[in-house]
Amino acid sequence: MGQRSDICKTPASLNSLLDYLFSFKRSFQSGLESMRQIDRAQNHLHRHFRSIHVAGTNGKGSVCHKIAAALQAEGYRVGLYTSPHLVSFCERIRINGRMIPEEDVLRLLPPIMDLGAGSFFDYATALAFAYFAEQRIDLAVIETGIGGRFDSTNVIHPILSIITSVDYDHMHLLGKTLQEIVYEKAGIIKPNVPYLLGPKVPFLEGPRASSCTSGFYDEENSLIAKKALEMLGVSPSSISAGVATRPPCRFEVVHEKFILDVAHNPDAIAKLIAALRLHFPSKKFHFFAGFSLDKDAASCLRLLAQAGSITCLGGDHPRLFTADELSLLADSLGISASKSERFRCADIDADLCIICGSFYLMAEARQSIEDWARGSG
Repeated sequence: MGQRSDICKTPASLNSLLDYLFSFKRSFQSGLESMRQIDRAQNHLHRHFRSIHVAGTNGKGSVCHKIAAALQAEGYRVGLYTSPHLVSFCERIRINGRMIPEEDVLRLLPPIMDLGAGSFFDYATALAFAYFAEQRIDLAVIETGIGGRFDSTNVIHPILSIITSVDYDHMHLLGKTLQEIVYEKAGIIKPNVPYLLGPKVPFLEGPRASSCTSGFYDEENSLIAKKALEMLGVSPSSISAGVATRPPCRFEVVHEKFILDVAHNPDAIAKLIAALRLHFPSKKFHFFAGFSLDKDAASCLRLLAQAGSITCLGGDHPRLFTADELSLLADSLGISASKSERFRCADIDADLCIICGSFYLMAEARQSIEDWARGSG
């Protein structure tokens, strides 16, 4: 406890404090007791504002952003809590689109970490609640991290719960079957609280958003957000403004030749490929792909190999496959792929280069593209 107190009381910088925060366990927990203890010590700060709670295998981040943008257009002061981040930890906690200032993280986080033993997500979630309450927001859109039933966010009592989609991901934590995964995500559904299901949520009955007809996955996200906002009584003009938004690295076209997309499981990769074929039917694709160690990289590589050529990417983050590991996996599957520990804008025989997979790849890839654009301009 002494080391915790010393670091929390006198953090030399935001980086040192966040290094300490990231040293805590970030994985799924079978229980909410540590978060409940912190929540009690905070006197349930999330009760100071109304919340919308969003879970799902894919699409939940986009749905959260769309709902938050529409509520802001409606005139509300809106908090948004999502994960993971692309560049800065502060991206995870926003009010009306503005990230939490670094000085507020430095001020609010240390006393939270002294409230009791917790996980990375416990402390990060408690930080969001503290900041939102202090800033007197009207509504918060809260995204789960993993699952739902035992997610740190599941201490809230929302005005609406949403499950965007259910597919195979985090199976070592949530279960091997879709029914088991649905059970975990459905843990955010509370008695006497309205809820909404995406079109691809099996085994549950209830209000359901319309199915996508265009083949573009963001239409499905927009339809879920639209239905949720209608249930909340938001005006049509604000709904239109909100659903038109899309967070970064979701089919994001950069300098015409590159697309950034954080598709990182087989269902998301299949949706990405469908979107590419819909929007660029005559183009030749090259995929720069990198995945976290807990992902079904083999299934993702099989899908990508059917759509274009592949470069296996690595990176510094300890949760990523190295380029060598991913390349060996591709070889074992009979897939021909080049490899690189870093994304670089090289001469590729393709019309479009798609950087896909882990969030951890995106910041460096974007910087490389911008450097290339400045050099070629």
